[in-house]
Amino acid sequence: MRKLNLLFFFTFFSLATIAGNYHRGKDSTNIYQKVDTNYIENFRDLLSVKLFAVVRTNNFTVQDKTTGVGVNYTINTKLNMGISFTFKGVGVDLEYSPPGINNDDDKYGKTKQFALATSANGRRFMYDAYYRTTQGFHTTGQYTMRTATDTVYAYYKRPDITNYSAGVTLTYVVNNKRYSSGAPYSLSQKQKKGSGSLLIGTYAFLYGITADSSIYPDSLSKSFRHELQFSGASSTTFGLSCGYTYTFIFFRNWYANITTLPGISVQNFYSVNAYDHSSYSNVSYAVSLQSRLSIGYNRKNYFIGVSWINSNFFIDDNQFSSIQYKYGVFKFYYGHRFDVRKLLKKRL
Repeated sequence: MRKLNLLFFFTFFSLATIAGNYHRGKDSTNIYQKVDTNYIENFRDLLSVKLFAVVRTNNFTVQDKTTGVGVNYTINTKLNMGISFTFKGVGVDLEYSPPGINNDDDKYGKTKQFALATSANGRRFMYDAYYRTTQGFHTTGQYTMRTATDTVYAYYKRPDITNYSAGVTLTYVVNNKRYSSGAPYSLSQKQKKGSGSLLIGTYAFLYGITADSSIYPDSLSKSFRHELQFSGASSTTFGLSCGYTYTFIFFRNWYANITTLPGISVQNFYSVNAYDHSSYSNVSYAVSLQSRLSIGYNRKNYFIGVSWINSNFFIDDNQFSSIQYKYGVFKFYYGHRFDVRKLLKKRL
């Protein structure tokens, strides 16, 4: 029932975005006539069909602030293939895991993921709304573990660890007449000349970790104080961000975008000890960093490129421990654009 409610929320959010693209009964392209056409070319009236390969990363680090000892967990990353369709700035992605590629569960363990997300790169505003839950992690380093017959040195698998995150970000593009936020990522437009913009935003973020036992491997249990051996922790964060983005143009059709958006926030940290089930909570300040990189070739009829979007949230209880959560998406894509109106006229 919770997943159905989330699906309804994200569907409603996406439909509201589509409705927001119309103004007084006119098509959304009228909104985009306010841009400087010497810098931006609009492709929103063209149907974009894109083939892509994507790899998502999800890891977190828990560290003792006094001793400096920490442990880092990550998922068993997988390569997914897919196809997407975009029209009027609204897109749909379809993905699948190709057989014969992601066959390393014996080494790293199995990871299960569920996610819902909606986003838009508009002329004035960029937004993201998402919910993600992931189960099954392994350590990035190898540890000494005892088996029934021997002692081995291997990755510590934790199929019981689950992390979940939900958040909303809203960012205002100051130079929205000469800089296109959609050109280097959603490819709904083209940046004809190099330009950048100051970014001002706000965000709300919920993150949690749950496990059946202490979050640390048995071989490291003596390296951490009793207060840090928790089986569950969560943080609710509200913050403001300010950064900068710039798109470089090379040889007319080549582009490279760099975006950095640091933020500062107030957060409420909460944890439950794995042994005596005592709880701890604290309110403190925290920082975050959202960054993007995109490189590609963009023409009216077709485009090709790679992009990397990364989010870092630093969760600090201001006394015992610090948790750093990272989530990244690497994507390679190739696509074509089609003028649907011309195709329909020819058929008629």
